[in-house]
Amino acid sequence: MFIRVKNIKGIQYAYLVKSVWEEKTVRQKVVQYLGKVYILNKSNMVSFDEFCKGEKRTFQNAEVKTIIQALMEWTLVQHGFTKDSLLQKKWLFENGKAGGDPENLKITSGKKEITLKVNEGYMNSFTLKELLKIQVSKKTEEQRRAATLLAKAFVNAGIQIPQDMFIEVFQKVYQ
Repeated sequence: MFIRVKNIKGIQYAYLVKSVWEEKTVRQKVVQYLGKVYILNKSNMVSFDEFCKGEKRTFQNAEVKTIIQALMEWTLVQHGFTKDSLLQKKWLFENGKAGGDPENLKITSGKKEITLKVNEGYMNSFTLKELLKIQVSKKTEEQRRAATLLAKAFVNAGIQIPQDMFIEVFQKVYQ
C-alpha cells in the first residue's frame, strides 16, 4: 500500500491505495481517505536535542511510542506548530487552522483528519501508526533489511530522525 495524492480543483487530497490485479491489468483501489494535504516548509531549525531540553524530556527506558510521539512533536515545531496554551498535549498551526495530537498520533483541521506534506513524506495517522506496527524478529529478518524497513517508515511519515534516535528505536524493534 502507498499514499496517492490527487489534485481536485487545485486542492490536494491524500488517499491510501493498493494495487489490485483485474483481469490482465493492475488497478489502484482506494483503501482509506487520508484528508486534505497541507504542504509545510521548515520554519524553525531547532535540533532534536534542543527541543528535548526545552520540553525537559529524556528517553532512557522509553517505549517506542513515546519516542515517536516526541519525534512527531519536534517535526511539527520545525514546521511552525506551537504548543496549545490550554491543552498542553496539543500543537497548533496558524491559530488553530490545524492541530497535532501526538498522544493519539493524529493531525486534524477542525474535526477532520488531514495529511501534512513535510520533509520527504506525508505525516498523518496512517503513517505514524505504521511506525508503531514495525516489530522485526531476528529469526525472520536480516538486520540490514529490518533497518531499511524502519528507515522507510520514518521517511514516509515525514520524520527526519536523528541517527542516535534511529539506533535507539531500531534496537527496541529489532528483537
